[in-house]
Amino acid sequence: MPSTFRTVVHTLSHALRERIANAFRAATRRERKLRIGIDIRPFYEPLTGIGWYLYHLLHELAKNEDVELYLFGDARVTDFGPALHADIPANARLCWFDLRGQGIISGRSRAITAAAYVLWMKLIDADVMFGANYFLPRLLGAVARRRVVTIHDLTYKRFPELLQKETLINLEHHMQRELAHADAAICVSESTRQDLLAFYDIDPSRAVTILSGLAVPSDTEHRKPDNLPERYVLFVSTIEPRKNLDVLLDAFARLRARGVYDGALVVVGRVGWKSESIIPRLRAPGIHHLDYIPPQQLESIYRNAELFVFPSIYEGFGFPLLEAMAYGIPSIAARSSSLPEIGGDAALYFSPRDSRALEAHMERVLTDAELRAQLSAAGVARAAEFRWDVAAAQTLAVLRRCAERA
Repeated sequence: MPSTFRTVVHTLSHALRERIANAFRAATRRERKLRIGIDIRPFYEPLTGIGWYLYHLLHELAKNEDVELYLFGDARVTDFGPALHADIPANARLCWFDLRGQGIISGRSRAITAAAYVLWMKLIDADVMFGANYFLPRLLGAVARRRVVTIHDLTYKRFPELLQKETLINLEHHMQRELAHADAAICVSESTRQDLLAFYDIDPSRAVTILSGLAVPSDTEHRKPDNLPERYVLFVSTIEPRKNLDVLLDAFARLRARGVYDGALVVVGRVGWKSESIIPRLRAPGIHHLDYIPPQQLESIYRNAELFVFPSIYEGFGFPLLEAMAYGIPSIAARSSSLPEIGGDAALYFSPRDSRALEAHMERVLTDAELRAQLSAAGVARAAEFRWDVAAAQTLAVLRRCAERA
């Protein structure tokens, strides 16, 4: 018997035995755990916002003894991938056919594992499927009895010109179908929920706001990169049109020209789509641009900043703002989308197109020690309200409610 076929048969036999055991427990009315199927495709590349969102939720959900977590992605793992960029909770079940050590997989083996994967998912028979990245892949959606997805933002509706064409087409193509079938759509902010209701005909009771959490800052002090200045204003995010970095560059240049601030502006983030034109500005006097920064070093960069500025035109949640506040960094953000909802009274706000207003706020904070202390304390207190254990408990409640729906 070919090794691929043996792997498939063994896996399906085990799944069938579990299915029979579950049916017996249901028939005898024994307590049965909630079975949650989870799309882990965001783990197939280095973690960004959505990947970290799923990572923290998954690890918190795994702490519940009355749930079973089944993780779905590619049908098979081979010597050539896919590779996971996140660790998986020990009690979560990773569902793929492990074909490592078998070299190049033949077309016949691929066909067998693809067909068997559908049968495997049917045998697992998850009570509810969870997609953390807007929509479930078609295969998971096809076998889902109940489904819940997370909507992070609606940039593609509010500002379609700020997205790549491929991303725009993909979201437009899938979202209408997904929302028609989803039993619930979790929105990471009330701002995102209101956008969802404005652009789609969805029952408001199926759109649920659950604010994301924030990883607790470590107590360990890490040395900041050697090439950083002693004093600096900080911006952290991928550089793309909706991040509105030009407005910050304009405000900073005027502060520097007037002699108000003799520190630097540190920009941390990769230059993304449609932002090549900004590169020359990142080489201007007083500006330090850093590309990828390991998490430990990024902590030290946050901790040593005098001021954090987040001028983004649109954010579904706005993690960088919350992270800066957690480190006690006085913060200024654009009065746009979810940012005032996330920052509350712990930040100053400006109209996202008004670089003069941003300049005035920056001057106030940089020259007023009392204001800096006030914003710092308020930011720490505000950030402490955003907890992953709370977000996971609320998410589990939605999953359970949908699974139990008749």
